[in-house]
Amino acid sequence: MDAVRGILSFGVSMGQAPTELQNELHQLETKLLTARVLISRCEWGMVKNKDLVEALLVKLKYTAYDAEDLLREFHDRALRQEIEDAGRSRTGQFISSSLSIAKHLVHASDKRIRTAQGKLNMVMAEVEEVLRSIGLDRVEPVQVMPTTTEIITASQVFGRDTERDQVMEILGVTLTIDRADEMNQVITQLGLGVPFATGTLAGSSKGMSTEAAGHGGVATSTPNSAKRLKVNSSSFTGDVSVLPIFGIGGMGKTTLAQLIYNDERVRAHFTATIWVCVSDLFDIERMTKEMVKTVSEPNFDSSCNLGGLQARLKEKLKSHKFLLVLDDIWQITKQQWEFFYAPLRHGLEGSMILVTTRHENIAHLVSTSNCNPVQLQGLPDDIFWEFFKRCAFDKVEPESYPHLQEIGRRIASRLCGTPLAAKTLGRLLNTNLTKQHWMNINNSELWEQEQKEGKILPALRLSYLYLPVELRRCFAFCSIFPKDYSFKRHEIVNIWVAEGFVAPLGSMHLEDVGIRYLDELRSRCLFQTDPKFPNKDTYVMHDLIHDTAQYVSIHECFSVKDLSGMTNKPRHMSVEVDGKSLSTMTNIQNLNKLRSLRFGAKLDIQITWFSHLSNILFLSLEGCKLKCLPQSICELNSLRYLDISKSDIEQLPAKLWCLYSLQVVDASNSCLRTVHQDVTKLINLRQLALPAKASIALSNVPGLGKLSCLQNLSYFTVGRPKGAIGELKGMNQLRGTLCIKSVYMVKSKEEAAEARLVDKKFLEELDLNWERGTRNVERRPIENEVIEGLCPNERIECLKLHGFGGDRLPSWFNPKHLQNLRSLELSHCVYVETLSVPHFAGGAQGGCSNGIVSRAFTHITCISLVRCSGLKNLDQFLSPKNLPSVESILLESCFNLESIPAHTFVGFVHLRDLRLSYCTSLVCPPAREMVLPPSLQRLCIESCGQLERSFPSCLEELTSLTVLDLTRCDNIESIPLDSIPCRNMLKFLSLNSCKKLSSIGGSGIPSSIEYVSIRDCPKLVNPCKTTI
Repeated sequence: MDAVRGILSFGVSMGQAPTELQNELHQLETKLLTARVLISRCEWGMVKNKDLVEALLVKLKYTAYDAEDLLREFHDRALRQEIEDAGRSRTGQFISSSLSIAKHLVHASDKRIRTAQGKLNMVMAEVEEVLRSIGLDRVEPVQVMPTTTEIITASQVFGRDTERDQVMEILGVTLTIDRADEMNQVITQLGLGVPFATGTLAGSSKGMSTEAAGHGGVATSTPNSAKRLKVNSSSFTGDVSVLPIFGIGGMGKTTLAQLIYNDERVRAHFTATIWVCVSDLFDIERMTKEMVKTVSEPNFDSSCNLGGLQARLKEKLKSHKFLLVLDDIWQITKQQWEFFYAPLRHGLEGSMILVTTRHENIAHLVSTSNCNPVQLQGLPDDIFWEFFKRCAFDKVEPESYPHLQEIGRRIASRLCGTPLAAKTLGRLLNTNLTKQHWMNINNSELWEQEQKEGKILPALRLSYLYLPVELRRCFAFCSIFPKDYSFKRHEIVNIWVAEGFVAPLGSMHLEDVGIRYLDELRSRCLFQTDPKFPNKDTYVMHDLIHDTAQYVSIHECFSVKDLSGMTNKPRHMSVEVDGKSLSTMTNIQNLNKLRSLRFGAKLDIQITWFSHLSNILFLSLEGCKLKCLPQSICELNSLRYLDISKSDIEQLPAKLWCLYSLQVVDASNSCLRTVHQDVTKLINLRQLALPAKASIALSNVPGLGKLSCLQNLSYFTVGRPKGAIGELKGMNQLRGTLCIKSVYMVKSKEEAAEARLVDKKFLEELDLNWERGTRNVERRPIENEVIEGLCPNERIECLKLHGFGGDRLPSWFNPKHLQNLRSLELSHCVYVETLSVPHFAGGAQGGCSNGIVSRAFTHITCISLVRCSGLKNLDQFLSPKNLPSVESILLESCFNLESIPAHTFVGFVHLRDLRLSYCTSLVCPPAREMVLPPSLQRLCIESCGQLERSFPSCLEELTSLTVLDLTRCDNIESIPLDSIPCRNMLKFLSLNSCKKLSSIGGSGIPSSIEYVSIRDCPKLVNPCKTTI
């Protein structure tokens, strides 16, 4: 444990750590590890005899927490003393007082550690005796799966089509699909700007993906499992219709709503589609704001009051036939519903509201007279068994395990046809395909306990109990976040690390171990991909999974809506009250054991009691409306993680940078403008997320090299003398992207090499920016030498050079060293004449190569050369032989470029995007006319000299082209659109300022084209379709 190592190293350095104290520290550390295993056994004991075990479990947890807090306190004090003494030593101050403090600290530690150890021994003995009395001598430990474990995400849907179609019949949906939707997808995928309006507005939604969340499939009921949907002939007259879907948790209500919401026919039928997750609080203002944002322009001002929001919503909906999905309503009164519903009445005829809820009374309260509520029940046995087998056996053949199928049928019969239970318990069974494991689950005493939600909660609790000990704490902790909270992958992992939940594993970084934990929880379907952000590393917990987390953490984690009723001493707490209530809180003494505190409501008033949070590790003030932080936060010496993202905070207190244990400071999307130079004292800082202005300010802070644990640094600005590039030497944990600005300040190859970029093996992208650059001949040899010293690690995937003032690329720019390079961008490198790649016969190059012989950049997919006016010839570099995997090529404003191997472009079998502009000197003899591959999807040519001679013959093999953009191509006379192979594939056509263009084919513009722009082509007459 870090606490033990910290206090020992400090004591030894002061010559004050006797052997007896060392032994006691190690004994306490070992005892805590044993206590964690004993807590696991206690949780199993809760199944056998909750009344007998529960109180002891709480007592043991709290005692273990106290011991951990004690060790952490000693570690933090030792760390502080070490840093401050180092500072005094550098300034020549006498530190005898520090020796006295160290001596006092060690002796005080001796007594307190003995007390903590004695208390822990006593409680553990008491617990052991009780567990033996109920026959629970030991529990077999569960190991975390290897990182190679596959997370199942297959998207097969079981059933539900009939119910979906029945609901859509009520909605009035036909089988027609608006083709403009397809065009929007093309424009978006190819990055051609803002799609034009189709009338369908996708809201901030939980229904953005139909893919099964978590496990491999969405199991749903058949027509016989739900009441038939009924609609009167008056469905679309009068008020907007409301159709509720209700059923117990985990039955597939949200899945059905997602299938409907994401159906192309539905998106084409309604002019606005809106998804709002309601959850356990029917917050009318929040939901109205989300709806207004969805149907308004992006820069909508949401600061008005509820009355103003409702008025705006009413006005917007008057012009829309909308579909609104209100997912997961937990509680609501008639008055709340009528007030919320009032502006929704004004939608166009055919508008519809779809509601999902667990409660039948809510379903009847909100339904309109023309729509009967739909009740979802369990899946029929045969369909449910097929789904359960898929979850439990994954890719192995169930027939190979007949003995397990028999046990599996008995387990499946307990689950009442509930899809969520099948996913979570199926994955648990899949972790161990042995008869003993399956029998243990089938024979668990949990099945005999009564549950409010049928028999699904026992299945979820079993999934929890079979988690490894380390993962249980991570899972339970997540209960302090609200239902439907979007967990960002690296955010939650960093919080777990800060809380001390992640155990060291060999030489792995703690963050990487935490990622393994998260993937394990995902593989067991306790987290699922967030449908609101299907393409991002963001996850959610199903409501019932969240309920399970709350159940197992009931004595540790609290979500507080009324501070006056808080009598326990929570360890982790989420506060959902306004600032006024916080400022008047009186029972502050209950917070001194708190480790985590997050404010669900946006803090808008200064709090004076932060100094009482002496054990706080994680503090979230996300969205805080204050301009500055309370000074009392600077007293939180144990703080590891501070979140002020999306806040109005403009400046942090200077003393905040003396919280030496800080590991993460998240100020992303905040108003923070500067960073104090004392940030360099935070030697344990791993993550520092800043807005743009603060990032630039940080790059100018002298002494950044002290932050050797830092994993992200957007910018580093080279300066003299305090910002020397050598500051980067020890920052070898940097990940992601690093942009080094003002490289022109580096004076030699030796100085550049001091950065040791070659040692930064976790970097993915390196951006070398000379900014002002150097524009004199005398500097070119120096720049050539400097870039030689900036050799990156061979793992680098993206390389950007901006303003480089030399005339040749470095020797390390070769496929033998940059064997993982995927993207290359050169801009404003005005003196570089060629990118020719020499052939290497082996051996090291520039001290960077690993000796692997390679003559091609086999992984490069993207090439971008912009304003490299010195380039003259790319025949060797820009060839299929050298770039066999390239997908995108951009050549822009390379005015002196004369030769490219355009005749070989047909060999780029993966090329999808080719953009050539303002390469006015290109020479293109007949034998070298451009020939393009069938894979090409976008072709943009603008003012490229003789290359225009390749038209229209270069279009003859293009079968996949969807975008054709020709601008200022004065030598092109005809584009025979009616005879090219891609005639029926084209979606986007732009012909601008082509002075000699006189024909686009006798049939004019193909009917498949959805967007046309034809401007300033004076010889082109009657193109047969006007500009859209």
